[in-house]
Formats: sequence, C-alpha cells, structure tokens
Amino acid sequence: MEPTPLTPLSPARGHRPALTVGPPFVGRIGELEQIRRVLLSRQGPDGVLITGPSGIGRTRLLHEAHTLAPRRRLISLQPRIEAHRAGHAEGSRRSPATTRALADLARVVEHSTTDPWLLSVDDVHLLDPDLWPLLHEAARHPAGKLLLSATTDGPGTPPEIQALWSGRSLVRMDLQPLDAAGVKELTDSLLEGGLGQTSAARLAQACGGSPRLLHEVARAAVEQRLLVRSEGCWHFVGEQLPVPASVLELVDPQLRDLDETCRTVLELVALAGSPRLSSVERFCAARQLEELELRNLLRIEDGGADPAGEVRVRIGHPLASYALSCGLRPLRRRRRLRDWLAAHHGPAALMAHDDCRRLAEWYLDAHETPPRGVLDRAIEQSLRDQDLPSAVRLSRAAWRQNPDEATAERHARALTASADFPRLTEFITAVRASGPGFGRALERAEARGMLLQARYEELERLLPQLPAGEQSYFRMAARYFQGCFTDAYALAEALRRDGPAVHALEAGLIMMGSLCHMGRPEQALGLYAMLRAELDHAPGGPAKFHADSLEELHASALHYCGRFDEAEQIYWQEYAHAVQNHHVRIDAQRGLALGHLLHDRGIVEAALKCFTFTSSYRVGWRQWQAKAGIHAALALSCLPADRRPDSPLPDGLTVKEAGNCAMFLAVVEARGRHESGDTATAARILHDAVAAALADGAHADAAIGLHECARLSLPGPEPAPVSLRLEGAFLQTRLRYEEAYRSRDPKLMGRVARAFADMGAGLYAAEAYAELARFLRQAGGVKAATAATARARELLRGCGPVDTPPLRFLGPAVLLSDRERLIAGLAAGGMADKEIAERLCLSVRTVSNTLYRVYRKVGAENRRDLRVLMTQRSGA
Repeated sequence: MEPTPLTPLSPARGHRPALTVGPPFVGRIGELEQIRRVLLSRQGPDGVLITGPSGIGRTRLLHEAHTLAPRRRLISLQPRIEAHRAGHAEGSRRSPATTRALADLARVVEHSTTDPWLLSVDDVHLLDPDLWPLLHEAARHPAGKLLLSATTDGPGTPPEIQALWSGRSLVRMDLQPLDAAGVKELTDSLLEGGLGQTSAARLAQACGGSPRLLHEVARAAVEQRLLVRSEGCWHFVGEQLPVPASVLELVDPQLRDLDETCRTVLELVALAGSPRLSSVERFCAARQLEELELRNLLRIEDGGADPAGEVRVRIGHPLASYALSCGLRPLRRRRRLRDWLAAHHGPAALMAHDDCRRLAEWYLDAHETPPRGVLDRAIEQSLRDQDLPSAVRLSRAAWRQNPDEATAERHARALTASADFPRLTEFITAVRASGPGFGRALERAEARGMLLQARYEELERLLPQLPAGEQSYFRMAARYFQGCFTDAYALAEALRRDGPAVHALEAGLIMMGSLCHMGRPEQALGLYAMLRAELDHAPGGPAKFHADSLEELHASALHYCGRFDEAEQIYWQEYAHAVQNHHVRIDAQRGLALGHLLHDRGIVEAALKCFTFTSSYRVGWRQWQAKAGIHAALALSCLPADRRPDSPLPDGLTVKEAGNCAMFLAVVEARGRHESGDTATAARILHDAVAAALADGAHADAAIGLHECARLSLPGPEPAPVSLRLEGAFLQTRLRYEEAYRSRDPKLMGRVARAFADMGAGLYAAEAYAELARFLRQAGGVKAATAATARARELLRGCGPVDTPPLRFLGPAVLLSDRERLIAGLAAGGMADKEIAERLCLSVRTVSNTLYRVYRKVGAENRRDLRVLMTQRSGA
C-alpha cells in the first residue's frame, strides 16, 4: 500500500516575519553585576577583560556595561572595524573617530586628572601593537577603568594583553554559552509575533547557547522566507535550518588550514552528535586529535554523564558545530554516513551505544533509508525524551517506508504529542480511506486528540468504539480536566485496581492531583511514596515521562501543605531539566507549576514571567493554554495599574472551558469587577465558584474562594459552607484568614499572619499584618498596630511591586472602613463622584461626604494625592 502524502504548509499571504527591534539582554545578569562592582570600586581591579569564542556575546555585554558607570567619561576603541577599514582602504591612516578617541585617551593619561573615565576596547587582541604601551599606562591610571574584550579563537590573546589580567590589574571573565533558560528567553523574543514552540526548541538546540548564532539563523530564515505563520506564531519550513553566510565566514578561518583527515573527523563528530572517543579514533591518529583539541575545535567529555560511562567527543565551538552539522550538502553527508557505518561494520554496534535519533536523522538528511530497527528505536527515544520535532519527522519517514499498523500508530502519537491536530485529523482520514485495518489502530490517538482539545462531547461519542479499559482512562482524564475531582479520583482508583497495567501510573497521577484540589495534600504525599516505589521498579520507557510528572505533583502536594521551600526546590529542578533538554511543552507545564508557587509566595513579577513566555504556552493543548492565561491574569491583578499590560486571558474563555482552573478564573473576574466598583457581581462570582467547587468535592478550591472574598472585603456566602475538610498548613491558614476577617479577631489574625510568614507566603502574610494593624487600631492598640504595619512593610520588600486591597493606605494613622477603602480606590482610579454613586447605588452626597472623611484621614487634598498614598509602602 502506498502511503498517502500530506499537504505541506505554505506561507500565509500578507504576512511577512520581522525580527524584533532591540532583543532583550538575557543570561548575563551575574556577569553584569560583577562588572558593575569593579567599575564602582575605588580600589581593587582596574577593569575587566571579557574573553570567549566568537558569537558568545562579548560585544553585547561590553555595550551593556557602558551604562553601569554613567559618571565616567567613555572613550571607545573598536580595532576590528579599524582593521577591516585598513584592509579595504589605501594606506593605513586611522579613521577620524579612532584618532579622536586616541587623542582623548592620551590626554587623560598624561594629565593627572581626577575626573573618572572609562576606556572600552572591543576585540583588544586586534589593537595595533604600538598602542599596547598606552593601554598599560591607562590601566595604571588612578582615575581610569578599562573594559576590554578578546576572542579565544585562533592563536589566543597576545602576551602583552595577558599581562594585564595575569598581573591582577584586570579581572578576567571567560564567557560560557548561554544556559538553557537564557537561550529560551532570547529565542522566544527574536521575531515579532514569536516563534512557535517546536521551532524555538529546534533553534535553541541547534545553536548551542551562542547568542550570535541564534540571531544570524533567525535573520537568514526571515531573509530566505523560511517561516510560515500558523496559530498566531511563526514556524520553520522544512527539516533543515538555514546556514547564514555570516556564520560560514566566521568559521572559515578556523577550518581553512585543516587537512582532509582532520576536516573529516570534525564533520563526523558534528553529524554524529557526541560520539564515543573510541569511534572517532578509528579515523585519525592521536596527534591529529590532540591538535584539534588544542585549537578548541574538539572537546573531550568524561563518562560521568554517560549511562555507560563512555568518554565522548563533541565540537568545541557552537558556530563550527552548526556550520558542519547543518551546512554539509546531502552527497557529502551520504559519504560520511557510509564511512561511519563501514568503520563500525553496520548500524548494529551504533544502536547499542550511540544516539539512534541522531543516526536516523543522518540517514534522512543524506537521502538514505534508515533500517527499520534504527528508525523504530529513534522514534521511541524521541517520544520518550519529548523531542517532538524529531518524533514527527522520523515517524512520518517510518510510515512512508513501511506503511503498517505500527507505523501509523506511532505517527499519530507523535502528531498528538506535538498538538498538530489539523495534520492528525488529515492523517487519520487518509489512513482510514486506505483500508479498515489501519484505521482501528488510530482510534486511541483520535480520542486523545479530542481530549487535549477539550472536545469532551465528541470524545464521549467516540469512546464506545474503544475497549473498556481505554474508555475508563479517557473518562478519568476528561473528568479531571473538567474539574470534577471526586469523579476523577473514583475513576482513577478503579482504573488502578481493575484496569490495564499500562494506565496504572497515570491513574495514580490523576489521584494525586485530585487529592490536592480536594484539600487532602497529605494523602497525596502518601500516595506519592507508593508511586515512587512503583517507578523505581520500572525505569525507562514511558515511565520516564511519568516520573517527571510525579515529581511535579509531589511538589504541588508540598505546596498545598505549606512546605514552600521543599516545593520550590523540586519545581526549579524539574523546570530546569525540561528547559535544559528542550522538552517541548513539558517546560510550559513545569513553568506553570513553578509560577503558581511563586505567586503564592508573593513574588508576582517572577511568577508572571513563568506564565507569559512568548511561545511556551502555544502548545495546542487547550487546557494548558487556558491555565497559562488565567494564571497570568491572576498575577497581573496583583500588580499596580501602571505595570499591567493587556489582559492575557484567551478570548471568550468560559468557566466551563476553564475546567480545573475555574476557581482561579472566578478570582480574576471578581477582582476586575471589584476594581470597577461592582462589588455585588464580584461577590456573586466568588459565591457561585465556591458552591461549584464544593459540589465537585474541591475543598481546596473552595478555601481559595473564601480567602479571596475576605481579601476583597466582600461578604461571604450565605449560608456559610459547612466546615471544610482541609489538610496542610497552607490551605488551613487561607481559611482561617477568612474566619479572622469575619470575626475581626486580632489574635486569630495575628496567628494567621505569622503562619503565612513562617511558610514563606510573603504577600498573604503582609495582607494579614495590614488587616491586623487595622483591627488593633480600631481597638485602640496604636503601638501594636504600628508594629504590625512595620512587619507588613518588611514582608512587602521581598515581594516587589504589588497592589492589593488589604495593602491600600497601609500606615499607622489610617483607619478606613471597608466602604471607605472601596470608594477611595474608585476615586483614585479616576471615577467621578456621580459615577461612583451610580456604580454603588449610593447618593452623590454620600460619596462626596465619604471622600471628604477619607481625605482627612489619609492627609490627601485631591484624587492625585489619594492615588499616590493608596499604594505607598514606606514612611513612618
């Protein structure tokens, strides 16, 4: 049977990609801080020498450092530009700009001036040797500081420059490639409109942490029209990334004088990824390998990180690695593949020790047919490691070469994991048209696609076609995503007991997540220990992904228990692992969980950053995209109004679509209504959400809704919910805040404030101390109120800019009622007395009199003063 071809993507008409202007400076914050300390110090080092290979970001760091010493007179030299000019112009006269800079430098060096100055020299290794004495004299000048950069490519830094840092006149800073988080942030910001998640991961993985390479590849893709727009962002066309001419020009001097054997070795290492040293030694003598290592073209890695303890080899320079792995033409790739296979007597030995995914892609890039065993193992490896672009490409090749039930199922799995649902539908339709025997294998993939698009009614109609165990699995997952936690828990428990073994671990994960929402995180921790033991007896395979998800849920249970420090450590570890390994979509899920904890800690801007990476949540899975938008809106609502961008909520998002995030969506909507003065609607939204949560057994969510009612000074539900069954200090403390607010009990509010502070919930603790100060002041305890106010301000210093109702007018002399705080907030937001009166169903006279009392209490003369005082955090 011939496989049915799929329609390729085509560039969208009327849309042309554009590079962003002024991409962010990322990944070098620690280095920038070190430079700042040197430049501001009156004693100690005379400057900084920044070194690193081409494309590592030396020039950008140098330019950013210029802003750190604004009081110093800047003298800038650029030897590379001067050398380029001299190579293209007759004679060797210096440019006017360089002449002026050298005259300024000579003047400040010769005169014992006390005015501070800064000499910046990019590519100092290219500086004319006759200027080196002047440079050494400048380094000894008491009023001057030096910022120099030099490449580690080629023969190295001249001895005269090395003497500056070896004699401790300068601090030497050797730049390393950007870490995974920095690469991710930079990649997400390269294009207006953003790169799609899979394209961003491909680019980040190929560029090896080189900022220059990221920029040049993105620029080449724009110029060569290799990007298409889909789902609101840009995607690379085809399998190969472009190889910019600028990259080849930078790499050429390092490779130009290599003999054919050394060049062959470099090409093989680049194409194989990180092969074993014993494999590479088959192609050249030890002397040649040593020469390549000495020139930083090859790097030997010990076997500590390798499962088999094998010593591995990789290309030492990101630019060279990219040029050699992506820039070779197909016929040369084919020759190298045959050389590699011949040296190892076929692929069998390579499958046992090396990267099957890289080997299979090497076959495809060389227009060869991978052996079935190599291809099957490569697909499973790609799916297990969440390398989704490779999984789709390899499974498509497997289907085209061997169209059978197994290859059809694998390709459908890859498309589902990549959230490429249009192509999944097209593929399933085409396969079913080819023959009934193939279509049956795709029903589970079709069901999973419906589940992840939140098409629950269509899923329910499809389920009778699946075996009973599969039906239970999909119903369990659907009920969890819909927020029906009691039902989801019961279905998961039954599936673990009586269902297929393949779903036992996922059922356990659903049970843990449901227990957290149900307010029973301590039971979730007990279940974690059981699942952890099961996973320890089933390493590798699909269990590897479940192990990562299990740790995330472990951290969530600790979070709900109030063990914030333990939870944060796990969250950061899992998030960093996903980003480091370019796990498409998984980093978005881990980032969401981490951001949720940071929000509850009160570190709102850091949480917002986790929720709003440009492309991370464009994953096509409706549940995660909705969750990201809701949590981003939640964080934004805690920031001052002048720091809030446009709402990140998806258009038309309903409570039903929010599913297991329905309570958080209700909180966002209630805060918006409260800010506009519509307190009745705000209260109704939260009361309905609490009732719905209780109906679904989500006692933790109900506690969150009750806590939010108290934070907004809204009345609680009537009748009050029967006592909630809650485990863990965090959930219990959130409920006690609501009890303390209703009872106006200073002792209970004090215990709540201390509990929040002890677990690390800084914003909630500051709010509790602010309310405590208000209660104490109403009772005449001025001294104790002042102490509570001081404690609230101390906690807020760790939160950054925040603005929530309990914190407004935080001060020892301010005593406002709930109505006064609400009216003052509306007036400070710009509403006129008549508008406030209409919104709150009061008379204009009542509003005016209330504002008059507020002005007297807070010491304001007008609305502008009120706006300043409302969020003021400092003062007596």
